[in-house]
Amino acid sequence: MFFIGCFLFIYRFSLFLYTLHIPCFLSDGLRLIAFRLFLQRLSNIEQSLTFKPLWMKLFLIRYTKLLFSRLQLHHLFGWLSGFQLNLVYMTKLSAWISKNRKIACNDFPSKWNYDKRYPMYEWVWEKEDLKNQPINYLEFGVAQGQSFRWAVSQNPHPATRFHGFDTFTGLPEDWGPFKKGYFDNNSEPPKIDDSRGTFHQGLFQQTLPAFLPNLDNNRKNVIMMDADLYSATLYTLSTLAPYLKKDDIVFFDEFAVPTHEFRAFLDFTQSYYKEFELIAAANNYYFVAFRVK
Repeated sequence: MFFIGCFLFIYRFSLFLYTLHIPCFLSDGLRLIAFRLFLQRLSNIEQSLTFKPLWMKLFLIRYTKLLFSRLQLHHLFGWLSGFQLNLVYMTKLSAWISKNRKIACNDFPSKWNYDKRYPMYEWVWEKEDLKNQPINYLEFGVAQGQSFRWAVSQNPHPATRFHGFDTFTGLPEDWGPFKKGYFDNNSEPPKIDDSRGTFHQGLFQQTLPAFLPNLDNNRKNVIMMDADLYSATLYTLSTLAPYLKKDDIVFFDEFAVPTHEFRAFLDFTQSYYKEFELIAAANNYYFVAFRVK
């Protein structure tokens, strides 16, 4: 009752504010009539409102949306949307971390060091025996190719294939403080001295659909997600979903960015009901590795 009363008070007050924004060419009398009509409508709502928990919840949801849109409150709260989104997913990330701390390879909490990714990669490749069997290595977000070259050096099996996906013209959209075009490699894939490696230049949305029908999915897949962006990460995971199988390995290179790779992973797992087991984390969960269950 208390919360319903508070909501109705806020609703009434908001309607009053709305009347203040009725076009100025209306007379004070017409404004008053409009306000009384709003109050009459609210009175009808109050009289018909039942206080069963479900209906109370539905009432709050429906009229909060109506109120927000009717009063165009995006003008008031729009500038806070980025902060609010970060706060929401930072909260989700914190909760996720609290449930995923007890793993064999984890340095949380620790001092930031970007070079921690290679010791973690090494640990996973040893533990999962990725060096001695034929694998499909797919890297999304190659840039200058440091991690791609590292992967090529770790597995000498002649049947292994390495595929790198990137535009090589930088980010296709802004990513936090990094603007569109950052990480540009002058539209040139990196040079590698290994015939097992192939680069697929273009947006993932352009190159991945044509590539996947030719993927030999009998081999274990090792996926390196270094796409940075929410849109690119979610698209790639969703497109790979039919090909992901038990014991495939998925790395994320910027997992702890709440509104991008973490958000994409969360949305993907909730939408596709895919289950992953966290097996390693480094640099305070910035770098992580999962095994498909």
